[in-house]
Amino acid sequence: MRTVTRPGRTRSHALRPQDDQSNDLRVLRMDSYPEFTAPPAMPSSTRMMLHNEGSTTVLLQSLVGSALSAEVLPEIDIGSIPPSVHLARVFGTGPHADLGIRRSRLRDATGAVVSENIITFCGNDRDYVIPSGKTPFGLHTRRLGLFERRRIFGAGVTTDPFGLLPAGSPGRVYEIEFSNRVRVLVHEVFNPRFVATNAPGTVLVKGDRPVTGITQVAPGEHHQPRWPVESEVQHVRKVLASVDPLVSAADCRNLHAELAAPTFLLQAGDCAETFRDNTPRSVVNRIALLRTMSDRIAAASGTRVVTVGRIAGQYAKPRSATVERRGELTLPSYLGDAVNSVEFSARERIPNPRNLIRAYQESSKTLSFMAGSGVFTSHEALLLDYERPLSRRSPDHGYRYDLSAHLLWIGERTRSLTGPHIEFAAGIANPIAVKIGPKCTPEELLALHAVLNPDNVPGRLTFILRMGRAQAYERTRVLLAAAADEGLADRFVSDPMHGNTVASAAGVKTRSVLAIEEELRAFFDACRDTGMSPGGIHLELSGDGVTECVDTEIDDAYLAANYRTACDPRLNPAQSLRLAELVGELLDAMPAVSPGLTVMA
Repeated sequence: MRTVTRPGRTRSHALRPQDDQSNDLRVLRMDSYPEFTAPPAMPSSTRMMLHNEGSTTVLLQSLVGSALSAEVLPEIDIGSIPPSVHLARVFGTGPHADLGIRRSRLRDATGAVVSENIITFCGNDRDYVIPSGKTPFGLHTRRLGLFERRRIFGAGVTTDPFGLLPAGSPGRVYEIEFSNRVRVLVHEVFNPRFVATNAPGTVLVKGDRPVTGITQVAPGEHHQPRWPVESEVQHVRKVLASVDPLVSAADCRNLHAELAAPTFLLQAGDCAETFRDNTPRSVVNRIALLRTMSDRIAAASGTRVVTVGRIAGQYAKPRSATVERRGELTLPSYLGDAVNSVEFSARERIPNPRNLIRAYQESSKTLSFMAGSGVFTSHEALLLDYERPLSRRSPDHGYRYDLSAHLLWIGERTRSLTGPHIEFAAGIANPIAVKIGPKCTPEELLALHAVLNPDNVPGRLTFILRMGRAQAYERTRVLLAAAADEGLADRFVSDPMHGNTVASAAGVKTRSVLAIEEELRAFFDACRDTGMSPGGIHLELSGDGVTECVDTEIDDAYLAANYRTACDPRLNPAQSLRLAELVGELLDAMPAVSPGLTVMA
């Protein structure tokens, strides 16, 4: 990527002459900068758009579903309009005769207006950040290799019509400071057809970032349980909001630092933890297995390994089917011990919100069993009634952390840009991860990055790729190439298990170790061919001698010997160590990659 460095700032500039060739008075007219007022409510996707600190263009392209092109409008003399109250915050008290204004609108593939934009800049900075053609401003600065920091001054809806867009359109005003010392003031107004403004039942976010816990989620939506009694859920939320945190913000920051360094991530543990199996022996066995795997990978590759367990909180699972049938009986699916019971009875399958308190208690027990192990904790941030109350603001730094675990991930089923889970993850300071399947496009990946890691901070965001062996190389290569082109500092990790689940002749779910190994090799090949570093591996395993994954051929007699999982099949210790040795070999065989071209991993 190419980086442009500018010399020291000077303050005498000349504006280019105006181009008044358009006959559309709405294009030419600009009597003032747009002003914004806060509406009573907005959808979560709009709140994220207005308070996102990353590339607006990338996020808009994902929401609109097509590439965007810029229509550059005639320039105007800044002296012809009243100064914005925000000009002084960026450029000083004035006079501002040396400033230039770039006006443009973004259009989708059909020609529809998606947004109208005003960028105010110092005249002699034009060549350092302002596109000369029709490239959108955000894409232009990313291609220059510029890092940026955004400071949002205001957001809401327009008080008056602006350009082609009506009054009441959503918009915002903010400053961008680039790594080459250029500063610009940006006003953006969005077409409400694409960025909606009406959302009954939500609360407007105020501030630079979304606040966690704001979107009201209807029962059953976004894989949230249908709790039978709302008053019980409210009581449980209050209890969880009053208990001690399970982990510390300091340890979350320590993990962030480890993930920002040139390390390899081993993230592994139970598919679904159960209250019944949360015993000292079970926890110690899993921790011992994780430590042995880490040691073997490190010894074979010479790479420092960061060990994170799927442990002390993995008590909920999203399910592809809402019901389970056995013979003539149909019941709600098992959703994890934090929601209902694996026992197949009508009474036990009713969601019980008090299980959330039990999940907290069991997680606390697990942490006591693994004290001093050096293993960090993680789980899927699925149940918002659990995660939100355990989110606390750090008195030392002012950031909000989800103190139920060191690392939280958002699953493939709940990673919608307009959903509450991504909104929640954007508002916490923990290291976070997102699971990505073969249907994810480069545009979706970049939009997730723009929302979750707008400052492109190493260690903040991990993408866990679960492709299935048939598509592993090609789909991984496409996404890694897009990440490399954009200079993403995110970590990329292989989950070679979830895309390789099959059923035996008897209908038992299993996974082949051979298929898992094949996907792992494809992941490392894609990293090598795109110049990216392999960031880690994500596995489901047991510390006991279970018979849930097969080494070669699927054998129902073998599976029946010790098949104990509450959800998906797990590796046993022998299979886990076999994969650790393979990972060590593959990692050792990777060529050295230039730090400027690699994901920090």
